[in-house]
Amino acid sequence: MTQRRQASSAHAGRRLLLVLPLLGLVGVLLGTACAATPPGFIHEVLPNGMEVSILPDSSHPIVATRVWYDVGAANEEPGTRGFVHLFEHLMFGGTATRDKRAYWDHHHACGGSNNAYTDWDETVYQSDIPPAGHAQVLELEADRMIHLRLDQENLDNEKRIVTEELRAGTENDPMARVQLAALKGVLREHPYAVSPVGTREDIAAVSLERVRDFYARYYKPRNAHLIVVGPVDGDSLLSDVRRIFGALPAAGVTPPDVPPLLGWPCPPEVDLKEDLPPAKIAFLAYLLPPPSAPDADAVAILCEMLAGGYANPYREDLVVRRRKALFAGTIRLDQRRGGAFVFVSGVLPNRNKAAQFRDMGETVKNLGRKDWLTDESLAALKRKLMRRYENQNYFAAERAEAIGAERWRTGDVGRAFDRAERVGAVTPGQVAAAFDKYIAEVSPVRVYIQPERIPLLVKMFGWLLPLFVHA
Repeated sequence: MTQRRQASSAHAGRRLLLVLPLLGLVGVLLGTACAATPPGFIHEVLPNGMEVSILPDSSHPIVATRVWYDVGAANEEPGTRGFVHLFEHLMFGGTATRDKRAYWDHHHACGGSNNAYTDWDETVYQSDIPPAGHAQVLELEADRMIHLRLDQENLDNEKRIVTEELRAGTENDPMARVQLAALKGVLREHPYAVSPVGTREDIAAVSLERVRDFYARYYKPRNAHLIVVGPVDGDSLLSDVRRIFGALPAAGVTPPDVPPLLGWPCPPEVDLKEDLPPAKIAFLAYLLPPPSAPDADAVAILCEMLAGGYANPYREDLVVRRRKALFAGTIRLDQRRGGAFVFVSGVLPNRNKAAQFRDMGETVKNLGRKDWLTDESLAALKRKLMRRYENQNYFAAERAEAIGAERWRTGDVGRAFDRAERVGAVTPGQVAAAFDKYIAEVSPVRVYIQPERIPLLVKMFGWLLPLFVHA
């Protein structure tokens, strides 16, 4: 779930918010922006292993708090798919000293909001609240880190909830099913090959004993990173954090690391059948390096240029100019230990597999001419990215998320503050080199997905559709 942000009601305030990012953007583009860590930023590791990042900033009206646990769906074992997401729900079930509604009611009473999400590599708990209510948030987070109430009634209730989420978000969405089937077919036994939402069977099989064991192993200070951004006194808050969290025992274990995705042995081709609308879907999947790689910024720009804008050059060539597909697009997987860039196309059932892949391959080859990569297009994309990064100066939640992501995915919290400078320094030659290295010079994994059933009328007359309709 996304959180809505309230805009200032004062006209002068709105104008200031528009002018300041532009001034910062000009400084970046001219190479004058400072990449130094913001004044007052604190990063400390407590004796029990918990990491703490505090960024005082009096310009924010709210305090953004993130508790980032270094365990995600990729750390699940076979037969427990969806367990980490289920446990995320259980964390809102109350503690030995507080009832189930305490966390929610506190945020509601203070005019704040809270949420959480589970990814392949992490589970993150989010709190955005006015300063007056923040001290209680720290107490609540520490309480559920050691005193979480785990009983059968709560487990059974959350099983029903996450199973319904699985049904509504995945099982009833044919394209979601296609993407998950393709992911599993390409990555096979790699931990990223399964979705964080898991499977109905594995969720049903979760036992209370398994839940308590997971909590004792992974929801401990050594696997947690506390991030606070907003109008706080840094030294005073650090003292509170040391008192509240520092006394917690350094129990538990660190989850095993996930293997790198780049270089993982993937099959050259995967054939699948799914309950789809009457269209054949093909994927060309290319593996990418992790965010900590030396050329990660060039790779990020490359992916944005090929997929991040309205005018997708892959679709423009395959669908609009050459008319070789009903639809086409791109997908990017971006995780701590690597990623993937995927070209997708959909055609009518009368088309054959060889022709579909041939047409996609020709378009990727055409992209190799790099007509989409010019000084002007790169500069335009950088302006777009700079605006995105500058937003973090005005939204505490975005800055807190960036700090957490950089610390866990690259091992350097400082990278949360110099992304604009790093992106501004990427050259067209570096983007071109990234395209050649990760796309042009390697063989992709080919995934071919056919519909399980094709209506008779589509079989007989579907070939006529392109004469009347063009996507």
